[in-house]
Amino acid sequence: MRLFILILIIIFLAPSANVQAQGCSDAGFCTLGSLKRSVADTAFTKRQSIAIVFANGIGDESVYVFTPAIQYDLRFNQHWALQAKVTANHASGNLGSAFGFGDAFLSGIFSPKSKGKWVISFLLGGKFPLNLGDIKQGNKPLPMQYQSSLGTIDVIASITVANKQWLFAAAVQQPLTGINRNTFLPIYWGTTAAAKYAPSNDFNRKADFLVSANYELFHTKKWKVNTGLLGIYHVATDTYIDGNIGNQPIHLIGSDGLTLNGTFAAWYKPATKWSFGITGGVPFVVRTIRPDGLTRSFVLSPEIIFHF
Repeated sequence: MRLFILILIIIFLAPSANVQAQGCSDAGFCTLGSLKRSVADTAFTKRQSIAIVFANGIGDESVYVFTPAIQYDLRFNQHWALQAKVTANHASGNLGSAFGFGDAFLSGIFSPKSKGKWVISFLLGGKFPLNLGDIKQGNKPLPMQYQSSLGTIDVIASITVANKQWLFAAAVQQPLTGINRNTFLPIYWGTTAAAKYAPSNDFNRKADFLVSANYELFHTKKWKVNTGLLGIYHVATDTYIDGNIGNQPIHLIGSDGLTLNGTFAAWYKPATKWSFGITGGVPFVVRTIRPDGLTRSFVLSPEIIFHF
């Protein structure tokens, strides 16, 4: 119990460390399927579950972001599972506030028969936007920090290897549809506040690779606590178009590169039919610029899961 309290203290103090992380929950693939070690990936749960997630974070220019989600998991047998998830998003900051539906995720998970202590799982899924990244404040386009979705269809694939204490994962998230319909350019606002946000008119976001390692600190009949490292490598520079200059894509220098986060999670299952979890993340290494709006100085996500 003391360890659980210590982890919560670290998470809540994280915002005071004037640093920023990718905020991967927005992009989607950090917490899908077996990439997320929780009550949903062991015999800790029943065959089906519904989770309600309340993700919170602080983004660029102190934009508050609340991303609720509902997730359904179905385990067909010990080898096959299906996961569906739908998100929404509320953002509030110095350019106004915005709310919209986010993304729908659908993933299949396959775990081949294992003869040893290590279990391998493969995931293949997709992210489908419920918003095209074009939310406005009045008649003014908002930057990506306020958008409820990246506005692209993405394919997601991963592999995880885990035993009772360790989980290692690698994944890729590749946008398939190119540019979204965001039209934000700071010149449209003409304010000092707007000039601090990256331009994202006809924003084209590149792929991400993920590697992570989780260590389970302890696991009882009712409790699970783990910590880990999560690295995300953005493979190339993102681009936008400024029609006032021309129609050629302009590279956002510094938008590629590595973000590295520390992660924490605790799960409590007081009854057979429901459980409670809380996950968080703090940054260690960041990219120079994050025009996709996924920057977070901290991420904290309480979650309630119903098992049936």
